[in-house]
Amino acid sequence: MAQPIYVLNEDLKYFIVNYHTLGDLGKKVHLESQWKKISRYDPALGHNHSVWCRLTAPMMSVTVDHLLPPKSPAGRYRIETFIPAKNSNSRKAMFTITHNILQVNGQAREENDLVVVDMLDTNDVWHTLGEYYLDSDISPIIGRVRQYDLSLEDPPAEVSFGPVRWVPLFTVPGNKNRFDSPVGTIAERNSAFPAGRAMFGKYPVWVGTWFDANPFLSWYIYGYHTGADLNLPGSSGADAGKEIYSVSDGRVTFAGKAGSWGNIIVIVHPEALVNLPDGRIQRQKVFSRYGHVDDRIQVRNGMNVKRGQLIGYIGLATGASAGWHLHFDICYSDILGIRPSHWPNKNATQSAIMREVVVNYVDPFRFIIDNH
Repeated sequence: MAQPIYVLNEDLKYFIVNYHTLGDLGKKVHLESQWKKISRYDPALGHNHSVWCRLTAPMMSVTVDHLLPPKSPAGRYRIETFIPAKNSNSRKAMFTITHNILQVNGQAREENDLVVVDMLDTNDVWHTLGEYYLDSDISPIIGRVRQYDLSLEDPPAEVSFGPVRWVPLFTVPGNKNRFDSPVGTIAERNSAFPAGRAMFGKYPVWVGTWFDANPFLSWYIYGYHTGADLNLPGSSGADAGKEIYSVSDGRVTFAGKAGSWGNIIVIVHPEALVNLPDGRIQRQKVFSRYGHVDDRIQVRNGMNVKRGQLIGYIGLATGASAGWHLHFDICYSDILGIRPSHWPNKNATQSAIMREVVVNYVDPFRFIIDNH
């Protein structure tokens, strides 16, 4: 598998800052002075990144380009940018991705996609800007990620300009085992996942009307979230007793009571396509975990299960009298095989908590998209 391609802010060849000043040197000097340059620790890679930050502006004055280096292999890439936990609270950070050049009436015309990112709740992670087929032989600007200081936010917000990476999504050898949503009707679980990037309020919809009220790496009272909290709209009891299904073929490694979780079920799956935190993609075994299951557990330790098999029903955490939902996560390390009830140390520093999440778990939403 090809390695991710990184362009850092120190790379003056492929990291280019453009000041839109109409030749006004004084204005350019002023715009240059407004940069705040910080160093942020990347828990996924274990080192720091240089990130540039500034306030948004109602009129475009600065654009920053990260260029895909020439001779990069043609193929499909996932494009990501690193967003720090500090100095980035814009809800409307603007990017364009140049993914093709068309010839129209003998004139070259860029094909750009506009991407708007909410940076407020994003904390020291690589954020996906989209997936594109890129061929740098067409033009040196293919794959360009251009970011703008432009935003109509009032008062102005802080926007970060972090490094960019292009993750190759070329075919990884091996058989593809399908993974489905753990909730929903059979028709919903068999359909495309997700059916568009639908949202319930600010929460991503999975299948049908099931939505994720606490997405992966959300920061909340228990630390950084390891997975998804799947709910139905309505009262807190809307999902009480709803069916839970195995997301793919596998073997049950734990089914029963697990402290404050209530009941949990853990299933090991022999192979899946996994996007690692450092951007690499590989096939390997994974564990799926289903938390807050009621006492009607339908499987036992050591049992082989099939994709779509009923394994239990949604219950509550120990001692809770409300708040039914399914906690669902995907673990790519062996930690759930050793400690089925594992949860990151809540008493550690915030960066240490995040690192404990990212070295063990992947975003289950992205995982299902990649393996459905």
